[in-house]
Amino acid sequence: MDRISYGLPLIIGGAFQLYELIVFVYCILTFIPALYNSVFGQFIARLVEPFFRAISKIIPTRFGMIDFSPLIALIILELVQKVIFWII
Repeated sequence: MDRISYGLPLIIGGAFQLYELIVFVYCILTFIPALYNSVFGQFIARLVEPFFRAISKIIPTRFGMIDFSPLIALIILELVQKVIFWII
């Protein structure tokens, strides 16, 4: 049981960091249309856009031409991660 309690935060933290990296890569890809429209770019978009749409339904994230949903997503991910670690 001790191994699980020590390994669980490591696994959860790693999963959150991986998803944060995917969100960051998505942000970079939006500046490079050739990469964004590639198979890799579409795969990354399929991973993050449902989360962005869920955020946009709750909070208005678009101001003019700028969409702040990736920034809000990163903040939410950090907050959820801290809450989970506080519970554990």
